[in-house]
Amino acid sequence: MKQKSTATNPSFMAKNKDLLVVGGVIVVLVGAATAYYFMTKKKEKKEAELASASSSGITTVPSSSSSYQTPPFIPSSSTSSSSSTKPNITKTGYPIKYGSRHPDVKILQRYLKIYKEDLGKTGPKRDGVDGQFGPKTSRAAQKRLKKTVFTQADIAGMRKALSSLGK
Repeated sequence: MKQKSTATNPSFMAKNKDLLVVGGVIVVLVGAATAYYFMTKKKEKKEAELASASSSGITTVPSSSSSYQTPPFIPSSSTSSSSSTKPNITKTGYPIKYGSRHPDVKILQRYLKIYKEDLGKTGPKRDGVDGQFGPKTSRAAQKRLKKTVFTQADIAGMRKALSSLGK
């Protein structure tokens, strides 16, 4: 009698080992990229909050689990003890600094664009020129102009430079 030789079929894992390894590597890389993206967004948000807190007079005490914010001490006066109104803080005039919203901030931002600074993707042309003195404008101004508070004379000089360049 003749015996049949039985050849066992290779398993799914053995057939597709390379495909499974490549797929696993892709899943790990996508997971790492997603985690990196969300961590950088969280870091930028935290930096923006810290910058706005420091400009508004709120003291931040860092801790290991969360940040605790202490409001500035405002003594209560005897005349306004019954009414609780917020202090009127305007960020529209001079000097122009972090947190300002002013048409002349656009002059500053256009001036910084001469240096090819990254001001984000806001504004009508999506080039970062939006009239809001935010963290990216502050960082670029500190890097290129070595200061973050600008007077009317500073803006006038920038306006003159921009007009001489035809921008």
